Amino acid sequence: MCLVLLSSRVAAQDTVTLNPVNVTAAPLATEALKPLVMRKVDSLVLESKSTSNLSELLIQHSPVFIKTYGPGGVSTASFRGTTASHTLVLWNGFQLNAPTLGQVDFSTIPVFLADDIDLKWGSGTSNNSGGLGGAVNIDSKTGFGKGLVLDLKQTYGSFNTMGSFVTAGYCGNKVAFRVKVYRNASDNDFEYLNNALLPPRRMKQQNADFVDYGVMPELSVLLKRGVVSASSWNQWNHRNLPPIMPNVGNTLTQEWTRDNFSRNTLSYKLFWENGSLQLKSAAFWEWQRYYLETHNPDTEDLITFINSENKALILHQIAEVDQQLFVSWRLKGKLQWDRERVRSNNYQEEQRRDILSAYAALEGQPMERADVRVTARYDVVDGHSMGVFPTATASYLFPLGVKLTLGYSHNYRNPSLNDLYWYPGGNPDLLAENGRTLDLAASYSLKREGLQLDVRSGAYLSKVHNWIQWVPTMYRYWVPENVSLVFARGLENHFDLRYQQGDWKASLSGNYVFTFTTDESENAQHYGMLGKQLIYIPRHHGNLFANLRWKAWDLGYTMEVTGLRCTSYADFFAFDLPAYMLHHLSLGRQWKHFRVELRCNNLTDKDYQNVIWRAMPGRSFEMMVNYRY
Repeated sequence: MCLVLLSSRVAAQDTVTLNPVNVTAAPLATEALKPLVMRKVDSLVLESKSTSNLSELLIQHSPVFIKTYGPGGVSTASFRGTTASHTLVLWNGFQLNAPTLGQVDFSTIPVFLADDIDLKWGSGTSNNSGGLGGAVNIDSKTGFGKGLVLDLKQTYGSFNTMGSFVTAGYCGNKVAFRVKVYRNASDNDFEYLNNALLPPRRMKQQNADFVDYGVMPELSVLLKRGVVSASSWNQWNHRNLPPIMPNVGNTLTQEWTRDNFSRNTLSYKLFWENGSLQLKSAAFWEWQRYYLETHNPDTEDLITFINSENKALILHQIAEVDQQLFVSWRLKGKLQWDRERVRSNNYQEEQRRDILSAYAALEGQPMERADVRVTARYDVVDGHSMGVFPTATASYLFPLGVKLTLGYSHNYRNPSLNDLYWYPGGNPDLLAENGRTLDLAASYSLKREGLQLDVRSGAYLSKVHNWIQWVPTMYRYWVPENVSLVFARGLENHFDLRYQQGDWKASLSGNYVFTFTTDESENAQHYGMLGKQLIYIPRHHGNLFANLRWKAWDLGYTMEVTGLRCTSYADFFAFDLPAYMLHHLSLGRQWKHFRVELRCNNLTDKDYQNVIWRAMPGRSFEMMVNYRY
């Protein structure tokens, strides 16, 4: 009996009664249904370009064409055949476009300061005005629970180029703090072929040195049902500007820029079960100075003297709400107030502008494989209504992994303060530029064991009415007018292939863009410009990035292709910049906390110009040493 009782007890211990488990089929992942109006820059790319500026990253890893005057010079974006002022740049949701020029110099934005970068276009830019071409979003994210944070990077390369980048802090479970500090400087005295002289000859660039440095402290505090965050982006840029190729003989020239800014933000985000409320406030102080002094090399008489100085204070106040309504439907809303105040010796008096904006978006899944998003924004500028700007986007995911997106967007851009008040020439009667865009895009995703493939292809049609263009007058200065009707259309293609087998990891990604942008206005027909591609916008642009990793080693290869660009509409002055292709290599090795990387830029030592008569560097080398705790 004892043996029977013992055996029965053992058998009872082998039997475990489980609670019932219900297995249900969840709806398709929201990410898989999102419209094709946004793409995030890959984390591998962000890491590989962390010691570069944003213009270099976008040139090599995005469909955006960057017009650059070379290292240390201005770099601006042309998104979907538009100009620099039609590309919106946001940092943590706050607009960075200068109120004076209405654009952003991408060479002054270090990738090192960003945790996430994504590109948006079409209806993806609907919650802000100004992004007629597209938007670049830069986000900083301080995570909790990481403990001690320490990341040190040191670079040194050709032309005495040196960069130092430090991230330090502590991210606890309730409080996270970190500070980023950097300094980047170069003599920038590379050799180039000056084909503006007869005969062409090789020369060394002069008066092109620059130094940029900055500091960004960030603090986040986790509360019971919310998060409080504060950040401060402070930067100083000192740059000498070299003469254009035809003027290298005139040594009696001084040209330089000095600018600095302090961008400060404070936000509070409150969470509840099915939604959130975020209150954000920012104050940006910005100062820019441009100096040019030119003398006659024979008589030393003064020819040109410009001493331009701008001081700006920009205030932003934003309230955003995100509420789940039922099942997969969400309602988002935003109220925003912006105030711009600029003092400039190029204006007759201080200028101010107030913008009040209300935005709402409804998005959800009317059926299992479909996603619909409708938005509307209403803006008031200095007490004048700009009207209602709607967008609509629909996506459908087919069973074989093919997704189709169709979108319509309506947006506008206010004239910059320089357009309105520059003296002499400003035109306070300018109308806002008004743009409508139609998008069609398709994507295909494939996942197999160790293999992942993503392919995107799209087409767009965009018309911008009241396009602002500076035109000459009989008074020897230029005046901005709403003279153009610009029609932009194009194709965009992107692919991303990844494969992993054991210790081997390989990735290959690329972009190809075809852009055809023309002025269809009566003014263009009168001056014989009808149907001509806008200047400095290539019809063909693309890039390719390959990376191969084996254990602690990695090899990277980048190719960038820029097509032919016209630099003038006038036939007697027309000069087409030829297409060019550049190749770059990198080799890296990881030793526990240390990483060493060698880079070779412009491997084939190609002579080229991105902007007419502006020299670009040939083959150059760089070494980076990184310690990360």
